[in-house]
Amino acid sequence: MSDWNTIGALLAGVPDLPGARCAGRWDLYERTVREYRVDGRLTRQELETARTTALRLCETCPVLQPCREYLQGLPISHRPPGVIAGQVITTSGRTLGTRT
Repeated sequence: MSDWNTIGALLAGVPDLPGARCAGRWDLYERTVREYRVDGRLTRQELETARTTALRLCETCPVLQPCREYLQGLPISHRPPGVIAGQVITTSGRTLGTRT
């Protein structure tokens, strides 16, 4: 399967959540993942600031419940890391914590 086919298959399972507060905020949500980047690793403060901001957006999101249902329906190994559905997901797919 080509990379485009793989991406298409992955995206086919992502629900359409009109009104989601995270829509268009990939830059913020990318910073909620603790990993090395080309430009270096985020400081602990930068990571925590990004996570706090993202979690606050989730708190007021009108589609938080369907987002959580989507996340819970994914196998742990397929859960995206970072903040999703008002939770911090580790790179192993486990929940680190939740605010909402």
